[in-house]
Amino acid sequence: PVCQQAGFDESLLELEGWAFSGSARWDVKNDWLELTDDTPYVVGSAFTTSIAVSGASVEITFLFYIGEGSGADGLSLTAIDSDRATTYLGGDGCGIGYGGHASCTSGPALPGWSIEVDTFYNGGQDPTPEDHVMFTFNGDVDDPAAWAVIPEMEDTGWHTMRVVVTEPHVLVEIDGVAYIDEDLTGGIFDFPAMIGFTAGTGSLTNLHLI
Repeated sequence: PVCQQAGFDESLLELEGWAFSGSARWDVKNDWLELTDDTPYVVGSAFTTSIAVSGASVEITFLFYIGEGSGADGLSLTAIDSDRATTYLGGDGCGIGYGGHASCTSGPALPGWSIEVDTFYNGGQDPTPEDHVMFTFNGDVDDPAAWAVIPEMEDTGWHTMRVVVTEPHVLVEIDGVAYIDEDLTGGIFDFPAMIGFTAGTGSLTNLHLI
């Protein structure tokens, strides 16, 4: 056993300890988190609020689903810096509910770090036109710390994503394949973090589910 001060182990999503913002809602019938439906230009987020953990030490595994829309934009796992955050909602479009300060989105950038699954190409911001996973500090969609091409995610199927952050190392696996597995620099990991999920649509749409 390992005891970490202010550590937190959540095996199931307890609704009383989560904050839902924007379009996000708990789908009681299907027992899943809907971050967005297929409405254009919406963002949704759900963050733990019961206890902060260190952004430098996070391990989480979850299922996600993207599809049934016209093709955009993606979702993220985000560790938001609770000391600096003023909102749980980032920008729509390329902001994917966590990012901002870019010409392709109108919203603010969330402080902390985010790992996005991006399914739409925004020229000038995205590093590749293919579906990709990308790690960013402070919602800076123009300056990824790491990224990798991934297979088509909009296949109306559920995918398993595993993230292990042990500063400065970041491991991101999707369906058992490691796409990011490296030490990252250029930002701060060690902050009091609320862990959550974000998603956004633009002129094109998708369902984004956890």
